[in-house]
Amino acid sequence: MLEEQDNVQENFIDVEKVNLTPNKIKLIYLGILALGIKLESMVIPISKSELDLVVEYLSKVLQKNEELIRRACSLLEQIENSEQNNYYGIVKEYLDNFFGLSESEETLSLNLTQEQKLSLALKVLTDLLFYSSRSGQRYLHKQLQCL
Repeated sequence: MLEEQDNVQENFIDVEKVNLTPNKIKLIYLGILALGIKLESMVIPISKSELDLVVEYLSKVLQKNEELIRRACSLLEQIENSEQNNYYGIVKEYLDNFFGLSESEETLSLNLTQEQKLSLALKVLTDLLFYSSRSGQRYLHKQLQCL
């Protein structure tokens, strides 16, 4: 009976870690939506099997939109290397959408300053680039599993 109970507990994400998991996944969802990519599901996993399904789903969505993400990150790099440092094009649209969604979507809201949101939005965009690569599913799984 004790062994059976241990197996059941192994299937669930650590209770202390599950409190952080929704925030990381919410940020990923927010970044994807801010790029204008449609999501059919925004599940916050509570078990390892749900986490695996979410990672697989997100990987497929991101790989399908890899070119868009790559273009946005490339423009971001150009902007950051220039002296003007004014966001424009797809990066400006992404940031506007990110800020708007983080304030209007109740499930995705962030209680941060505008400067913190900017920093976070740019980090999420860069993370999405890695998650959209061929090994992105493994990378995303490692990022979420360690929470």
